[in-house]
Amino acid sequence: MKEDDPLKDGSIWRMKYLGLTLCALLILSSSCSKQESEQASSAVVINTANPAATNPQIGSNPDADAEVSKLLNQYCIQCHGDKSQKGKVRFDTLSTLAAEARSELLGKAHEALHFGDMPPEDKPQPTEEQHRQLMAWLKAQMDPSAEAKLKDKLRYPDYGNLVEHELLFGGDIKDKPYTPARRLLVSPQIFNERVIDVFDLDERERQNFVIRGFTGVTNPFLLPEHPGVRYYDHESLNGGHLLVMLTNAKWIADKQIYAALLKRPDKDQLPELSKDDKWYPRTTPAALEVIVLKDQMPTPDEMVAAINEQFARVLRREPTAQELAKYRKLLDVSIQLGGNVQGLKQMLVAVLLESEFLYRLELGGGKEDAHGRRMLTPREAAFAISYSLGDRGPDAKLMQAAEEGRLQTKQDYEREVRRLLADQDYYRGQVDPSLNGMHYQSNVTSHPKVIRFFREFFGYPGSLKVFKDIPRSDGYYRTPDRGTQGTPGWLTLEADRIVTWHVEKDQQVFETLLTSDDFFVYHNMDNEQGVALLQEWRAIYDKLKDTDWKTNIQGVLDNNLEFLKAQKSLRIVDNTKPGEFLRYMHFFDESFGRGRNPFTRPSFTHGYTYHHSPFYSLPPTPAIGRYNDWRSTKYAGDRQEPIDYWDYQPVQPFKIEHRKGILTHPAWLIAFSGNFATNPVTRGRWVREKLLAERVPDVPITVDAQVPEDPHKTFRQRLEDVTSADECWKCHKHMNPLGLPFEMYDDFGRFRTEELLEHPDNLKQKAGSNAKMADLYPALPIKTTGALLGTGDATLDGEVTDALDLIDRLAKSERVRQSIIRHAFRFYMGRNEMLSDAQTLIDADRAYVQSGGSFNEVIVSLLTSDSFMYRKEDGTTP
Repeated sequence: MKEDDPLKDGSIWRMKYLGLTLCALLILSSSCSKQESEQASSAVVINTANPAATNPQIGSNPDADAEVSKLLNQYCIQCHGDKSQKGKVRFDTLSTLAAEARSELLGKAHEALHFGDMPPEDKPQPTEEQHRQLMAWLKAQMDPSAEAKLKDKLRYPDYGNLVEHELLFGGDIKDKPYTPARRLLVSPQIFNERVIDVFDLDERERQNFVIRGFTGVTNPFLLPEHPGVRYYDHESLNGGHLLVMLTNAKWIADKQIYAALLKRPDKDQLPELSKDDKWYPRTTPAALEVIVLKDQMPTPDEMVAAINEQFARVLRREPTAQELAKYRKLLDVSIQLGGNVQGLKQMLVAVLLESEFLYRLELGGGKEDAHGRRMLTPREAAFAISYSLGDRGPDAKLMQAAEEGRLQTKQDYEREVRRLLADQDYYRGQVDPSLNGMHYQSNVTSHPKVIRFFREFFGYPGSLKVFKDIPRSDGYYRTPDRGTQGTPGWLTLEADRIVTWHVEKDQQVFETLLTSDDFFVYHNMDNEQGVALLQEWRAIYDKLKDTDWKTNIQGVLDNNLEFLKAQKSLRIVDNTKPGEFLRYMHFFDESFGRGRNPFTRPSFTHGYTYHHSPFYSLPPTPAIGRYNDWRSTKYAGDRQEPIDYWDYQPVQPFKIEHRKGILTHPAWLIAFSGNFATNPVTRGRWVREKLLAERVPDVPITVDAQVPEDPHKTFRQRLEDVTSADECWKCHKHMNPLGLPFEMYDDFGRFRTEELLEHPDNLKQKAGSNAKMADLYPALPIKTTGALLGTGDATLDGEVTDALDLIDRLAKSERVRQSIIRHAFRFYMGRNEMLSDAQTLIDADRAYVQSGGSFNEVIVSLLTSDSFMYRKEDGTTP
């Protein structure tokens, strides 16, 4: 085996909690019964007498072949012989199969054994040495294409946890870390920034286009929506990308020279810009403008200057001599055929279609070291560092360091990484511009990409994709609509905000994100402003509460007009709107008058936007209709039942009862729920895979993963009924016990002690004409117990009482901390970890612990590691 083989040093690559996945779909559809095992009497015989009948490699080592035959008979033949042929697979006839069929079968067997699905976990297992021997033999029989297929599959996020956790952090792996040499496609965010770079926009205009994009540019890249790291090195350019880029390139080239075209004598003949796309850069680069305005053929120097200008803007480098000659010829011929303007556009488009514009090149340079590795070139390193910390290319100082040879050592990398982490402006921007709508804007932070790791890891933006029924929420839920992301948008924004708060504090980041009971809710101004506003409002109410404002509103307004005009928050400038003043007084009376703070933005000033406090199990704030129109002096609240509104907290974050960290945030709970019910399975699977570094197989395509209806049982009871069968429980035992403690929250994220039996047979009272209210059903008590297994710590594993107990234990687990480190590695490296990355992961984990839980120190450790700095040609070998 090669030195980077993932099976060396005794790795079995067998997940403790894997059920039947690929073996179910490929070669082992189910495990053998005891009776079938007893009946199986066939045996594997490897034909060494006639190697050509099977595989040329067979027979080269008869002793090894005999040992493999023994292992196949011991662990495989009971389910795959003449008596029992699970998955329609037989190993006793290997010697009779044609070479192609035999290679295909053994390739599938190798994959199933590699993923830990063969033998099934309830059957006798080979020792580590036997496992290694079987894997080596199977690999030798595989067709090269099957090996490449498996190798490619292991690059995907779903297979990251297959690398054995204990080996990664055990300290026994001494291999030198590296990343396979690669051409990594840019992310959607990096692509957008690269287009902005072409136009060389100032910071103000740049931020505008970071948020809204360009009308005529379609981003050719899409990231998956699953929770977890999404930007991976496992895709290549295809025809679809290039077709989109051709249209993009034409639009960009047109915009690049449009300002120069307006200086031509024939500018009146230019087609009118679309009403939806009137933007263009106010200047055209001088080197391009010269050619646009010139009637004669450009000089060679002018053509070279234009080519250099486009290379600098698009690829941020000078063309090589070969490239310059190629583009000079293209520009010369194109101008002769189409004239200066069309010829220049042809050259501009061609550079924009260079694959380098869509790739990040990380191939390494210089001499190989003793381990076959090459360090990133200084230019490659500059881009790798900058794209790890943000979406923009290197700043001027980083490029200067690369050009001056000051980006060649670990110390050089650390100097630049720390400098850029401390820079509060270069990467500053919104966490997620796609959240922007008419009612809110995404949070702004100095390093949005750092926050993006945690939002991708936790997956709470998935709440935006879950449909919810409004009446079931008592009318408070707002679905995304034109111009707004509705309730899940607000919840996602507030989850982003609490993540940002903990990350910027940079102390015990993982633990506080999991366990803190501090939250932001409706925090529409900073703490000092909120406190000052409520003080002003209380002073108004205290002065006027004992007047006859309810029966003589105009008189009270007239008598106190000068005082009210001085209270800037009310915006009362005269006495012509008594209804407006009355609304405020009723608003104050229902809050201050009842011993609580009002929300710092009255409902009649914000419209239908703030409705989501009930999903934190907090009381609501008043609805807009409660105080009537400003032209009216009537009080609509007189016709409505009294409501205990929320005692608003102007100083935030603040503590909320029955909550503990992001896993109890409504955004996360909704993201991992169904449309009409909770989803303990997806919640438990997330904990298993993201926090415990294990892998649960996908639902087999032959399984109908539905929880049956039963009017007399809770969702938990119905789930336990349907997953208790052996063939289901082998997988569900790794998810249900971790997800069921979260049943203390409903599918809207609200804390509960009982569950409504929402079944038509149980309907007690229809909501009637009020479509915003929920129907009335009977309820049963909620059971929130579960179990934690897999931390490797006997003091933490065991039964848990509820989600809060589970979270407390998880937060204390070394394995959980290390699992988050593994995901951070994937985020910053753009790939799954290999065994050779063990030292990188150990160093990052140590940096976190020794720094008191600083995520910035994790970033520094990762971006100065050998895994980040070195490239190697051969990559991983399954």
